[in-house]
Amino acid sequence: MTLAEFWPLCLRRLHDMLPPGQFAQWIAPLTVGEEGGVWVVYGKNQFACNMLKSQFAGKIEAVREELAAGRSAFVFKPGEGVRYEMAAVEGAVEPAEPSLHAVSEGMPVQEVLLDELQSEEPVKPAVSKTAADILAERMKNLPHEPRQAAGSASRPESAAVAKARTDAQRDAEEARYEQTNLSPDYTFDTLVEGKGNRLAAAAAQAIAESPGQSYNPFFLYGSTGLGKTHLVQAVGNELLKNRPDAKVRYMHSDDYIRSFMKAVRNNTYDVFKQQYKQYDLLIIDDIQFIKGKDRTMEEFFYLYNHFHNEKKQLILTCDVLPAKIEGMDDRLKSRFSWGLTLELEPPELEMRIAILQKKAEAAGISIEDEAALFIANLIRSNVRELEGAFNRVGASSRFMNRPVIDIDLARTALQDIIAEKHKVITADIIIDAVAKYYRIKISDVLGKKRTRNIARPRQVAMSLTKELTTLSLPSIGDSFGGRDHTTVMHGIRAVAKLREEDPELAQDYEKLLILIQN
Repeated sequence: MTLAEFWPLCLRRLHDMLPPGQFAQWIAPLTVGEEGGVWVVYGKNQFACNMLKSQFAGKIEAVREELAAGRSAFVFKPGEGVRYEMAAVEGAVEPAEPSLHAVSEGMPVQEVLLDELQSEEPVKPAVSKTAADILAERMKNLPHEPRQAAGSASRPESAAVAKARTDAQRDAEEARYEQTNLSPDYTFDTLVEGKGNRLAAAAAQAIAESPGQSYNPFFLYGSTGLGKTHLVQAVGNELLKNRPDAKVRYMHSDDYIRSFMKAVRNNTYDVFKQQYKQYDLLIIDDIQFIKGKDRTMEEFFYLYNHFHNEKKQLILTCDVLPAKIEGMDDRLKSRFSWGLTLELEPPELEMRIAILQKKAEAAGISIEDEAALFIANLIRSNVRELEGAFNRVGASSRFMNRPVIDIDLARTALQDIIAEKHKVITADIIIDAVAKYYRIKISDVLGKKRTRNIARPRQVAMSLTKELTTLSLPSIGDSFGGRDHTTVMHGIRAVAKLREEDPELAQDYEKLLILIQN
């Protein structure tokens, strides 16, 4: 098989295997070539090549071994080669709907979604339609214009009429967003997907297509700034795009509390109840704030039952699992868990870089890969902080009349954050954080026990100490109960290998990095 035959097929496999955002950003632009009989994948620079090696080389090699086993492994290097179009899939198949029947047969909804998302061969539409095909199809479906009387001529729409039409459309759109309280910026198109939100995003899209069915309520939880509000509002915007007549409302729990208290003062319970019962989709952010307010919780209990019985969709966000909301009515805790409960995780490096690049594209600013990597490594825990950091750098870019954000500009704009991040981190701080995270004693981390539940956290702590401090291997060994530097080196290598092979450990490591640095 030649490279020209293989690469289009490889692109198709990767397209089916990866999230759309990853494929569009990292794989679709790639060019390839052959040097001295060796197949080469070209990245636009060394940074891109490093990302390809660490994140996608394994998948590319898996496809090569399947389709062209006789060829040697790909080489990744900066440069420019030949660009090939992705191969088409023969035999059109309708995209698979979420396996709701599996849920009815007793399979937990989280497992159904995860199983569908991680399928090795997801069902895809056959051949992508061209713009001409789509236009022709839409034109064919348009209603026929009434025939004009003989001799009559069509008159072009006057500028005043066109302006009035545009103004009316804008006013209608503004009225819709005022009624729903949704932000037009929070859509699935503007959402960047990654490991931390991929499952939740898939569930949210399924809900937008079939609200009030299996995933009701949809309970999304996670720390502040991870994108919960964006994701749940995207459901509302998508539903309105599909069903413009749907009644949708987004609100913070404080607004619900104030609305209820107003009804109490004015003795307008019936109006209050009817106001909320009319919605097809109700989204309430930070539901934990109704805890401890007995009358509000009781009223929400009845509202919840109405939505559930009428198969209307309820979406709730919170900072913790339902069972962990202290002061919340036990009946509500139980009902919050009836539907689908998912957690948003902090964004991984690749997702943080994608967010920055998408923000730059939206702002009409160019950002160099090295600058994006620098900012993404500086802000690890929080999407909101990451976007805030970009806004500062973007503002500096405009004020200084520098259309391209490079690493020097990023350093200058974020120097106060850099200074704060470079606080002194010691081995003792790391050991304490790891012990608390894994719920073991500090004496166990420093001691001689070699059981798996002790040895693995100890190796993680050693690896974190190497990454976050300037200590030498012998000094790290001294900090961990007087261990030899070869033991430390073995532990660090073991953790590096496990981070590639074990997603759970990689996630633990990333969380600990965030906890310790913040």
